[in-house]
Amino acid sequence: MLMLVVTIIIAAIVSSFAGGLASDAKKTPQITIKAEYSQSQGMTIYHLGGDTVNTLDTKVFVKPTRDFSSDYQTWEVNTSALMVNKKPWLKVGGYQTSNALIFGPGDTAIVEPAELNEGAVQPATYVGNSAPYNNAQEKNAGFQHPENRGKRFTLSLVDNGGKTIAQTEVTIRA
Repeated sequence: MLMLVVTIIIAAIVSSFAGGLASDAKKTPQITIKAEYSQSQGMTIYHLGGDTVNTLDTKVFVKPTRDFSSDYQTWEVNTSALMVNKKPWLKVGGYQTSNALIFGPGDTAIVEPAELNEGAVQPATYVGNSAPYNNAQEKNAGFQHPENRGKRFTLSLVDNGGKTIAQTEVTIRA
């Protein structure tokens, strides 16, 4: 009986020590997001719940779904175009504001419509599915191309280590 009690005590000590080691490891934040993309109104990302993320340690990526084709790559969103609660997520030139370093529950990140036309969400060289194109502007329209309305893309938030924090599918609207 004494050996059983000693074994249980040793197991409890080892378990608590091992549990303490595991909590020291950096945990990847997990959040729930929803996003809307409107060719006329811009793109909005809603933080619906979960952890708070540091915007300096978070990258935003888009990848067209099979609605477009099977061979399109993932692109990093120009985060200098993102605004959180009307404050820059990351200002151009690397200047950050303390109010924009955190993306937390209830926050909203916005890409203004003018930024969409400047390639903030995807490279300007991305083309729609209709060819031949009438002009260079139509060829470079990407998600803004009228024929891409109703098509979808995946939006992902990823930490600096490449681990996915959140992901959602977005439908392109007029």
